[in-house]
Amino acid sequence: MLIFLICLSCVCVVALVWMTLAWRRLKQTAAMDRGSRRRGIEGAFVQAGPYRMFYRVARCHAHAPRRLPVVLVHGLVVSSRYMEPLAYALKRDFDVFAPDLPGFGESPLARRRDALSLAQLADALHLWLNACGVKRAMFVGNSFGCQVLADFAVRYPQAVDRLVLQAPTPDPRARSLPRQAWRDWINGLRERPHTPAKAGRIDYAKAGLWRAFATMRMLVREPVDERLPRIAAPALVVVGTRDPVAPLGWGAEAARKLQHGRLMTIEGGTHTLNYAAPNAFAFAITPFLKAGAVGV
Repeated sequence: MLIFLICLSCVCVVALVWMTLAWRRLKQTAAMDRGSRRRGIEGAFVQAGPYRMFYRVARCHAHAPRRLPVVLVHGLVVSSRYMEPLAYALKRDFDVFAPDLPGFGESPLARRRDALSLAQLADALHLWLNACGVKRAMFVGNSFGCQVLADFAVRYPQAVDRLVLQAPTPDPRARSLPRQAWRDWINGLRERPHTPAKAGRIDYAKAGLWRAFATMRMLVREPVDERLPRIAAPALVVVGTRDPVAPLGWGAEAARKLQHGRLMTIEGGTHTLNYAAPNAFAFAITPFLKAGAVGV
């Protein structure tokens, strides 16, 4: 029995060391890789108020009317890393920007355990726009990114031409961490083999577990449905028919709450259309985005 306990202890220690080293390697993952650059996506830093923010940019080189840029806002704990497939799909028609909000991806916060509030994240997005010289844009958010954009659109309406809210969270009928975790697990099974799990592991390591948990609590405590009726910009709610996190019924309700909202469904789509089905998503929303104002 003693030998068994000693062996079990050794196995646990080895597993803990391995997990620690793997976590550190994930934290050290480079912001960009060769695949990103082959797709015409570049990365840059800008000082946005007190925040040093990283962002990805994919430029449109087509001979077309110069439109307002499209800004992609990432979801819970992740970063612009998992928005790259959508950026690549949209750059045929638009200049596309995708920032890492402060505390996530390559946009660090001064203290490891700091976590910005929803309003602070929206303020940071506005500071980033100003730092990049973008006065007005079209925005696409996924999941928790829709919560950030809803707050942003209410308080900075002059900066918003139109919004695409893809799988907005949380569904009012699942406003608890256990329910969200269960639905997310089901979604991961449905998205295989195109799940963003690998990119997610990198971003969770960079954000840290403390900030990840604090942001998860924010997701369930900040009801997006209370902000939707105050959004004046045209808005498109996009929901996949196989999304367990933001199901079709909730998507239809969210669209009705908006002043100028409508619903679009993508057959067979899941929660992270920006990663799991970027071409279908981009094809579906491009007509709505092309109806936006012409840029300068």
